[in-house]
Order: sequence, then C-alpha cells, then structure tokens
Amino acid sequence: MKHDSMDDEQQADPAAMLALMQDQRRRTAHWVNRNYAVMLITWAAAWIIGFGAIWSAAVGGGNPWFRIPTTPAWIVFGVVLITGIVVSAVAGIRSGAGVRGPSRLAGAMYGWAWTLSMFGAGLLIGAVQRTGADATVMAVLSPAIFVLLVGVLYLAGGALWRSPVQYALGIVMIATAIVASYAGTPTNYLVYATVGPLAMLVVATLMLRGVIPAEGTR
Repeated sequence: MKHDSMDDEQQADPAAMLALMQDQRRRTAHWVNRNYAVMLITWAAAWIIGFGAIWSAAVGGGNPWFRIPTTPAWIVFGVVLITGIVVSAVAGIRSGAGVRGPSRLAGAMYGWAWTLSMFGAGLLIGAVQRTGADATVMAVLSPAIFVLLVGVLYLAGGALWRSPVQYALGIVMIATAIVASYAGTPTNYLVYATVGPLAMLVVATLMLRGVIPAEGTR
C-alpha cells in the first residue's frame, strides 16, 4: 500500500507541475494582452485628439462644426504624440516583466524602438522643413511619415511575437498612410483621426476580452 501511495505521488507531481506551467503561461499571456491593449487604446485616443485638432485648425475644408487656432492645435498634437511614445515604451518594457530570457529582452527592445523611431521621425521632418519645403507638401508628408512608421513597428511586433493580428494591423496602418496622403490636406487628417483609431480600438477590445492573443505560439 505504501508503495502504491508513493507511485501516486510521483504521478501527481508531473501533473501538478504541468498545471502550474499552464497557469503561469495564461497569466503571462493575459499580462502581455493587457499591456498591448493599453498601448493600442492610448494611440487610438492620441490619433483622435491629435489629428482631430489639426483637422479642426485646417483652413478651407477642415472641421465644419468648429475651429481650433493653429498653434494650440499643434501643441495638442505634440502632447498626445509624446504621451503615446512614453506609454508605448513603458508598455513594451512591462510586457517583458512576466517572462524571462530572450523574450523579456525582446519586449524591452521593442518598447524602446517606439521611442527611438518616433524621435528620429521628428528630427527627419524638422530637417525637411529646414530645406524650405512647401507647407502643403509638409502637411501631407509629416503625418504620413509617422503613420507609416507606426505601421512598420506593428509589422515588426507581429513578426517578433508571431502575432498575425499585429501584423495585419501594421498593414492597415500603412494602407491608411497611403490613402490619407492621396486624399490630400486637410482630408488626410480626418482619415488619420478615424480609420486608424477604429482599427486599434477593435483589436484592443478583442484582446481585452481574450478573443485574440497579442502573441502567438513561440
């Protein structure tokens, strides 16, 4: 009887260990999903507020309901853009807090990639402006650079975490930048304030409800 009891305990240990590992994996997946959803919601709000403000400040064909002075509109855009960059960096770093090894390092590097990329894009746009580029050209080119870069970062995130959803979102962002650019100013700001945020909010909602994961099988 004693021998049988020891056999049962030995069989139970691997089962308990497997259950513990599965529980830890679920907790980690939930943690990553929540952090990525927060990042998406933050950027959706930033696009709605920021691009909506610029659209409302545009002369000739902007917001038909109310107008915002140009300078305050760009200040608002800058503030929400910086907020999105900070939240993305923190969310990327925090997404690696529940894992160890290469995955944790990858999460931290991906988070910093947002900060470095957006900062670099801002400097690039500033350099183009210094050449005396036409204001109309800059009105189309400046947001397109940022949105295209966001799309590339989502593509990279999808490849990094093996997530088809993130990869698809990157494709949507790139398509949004192209369509908005062809629409011209100030309609491009309206496209950025609606299409992009809608896609982000849909994905974020599905992630928070556990319908789709932020990362695939590793």
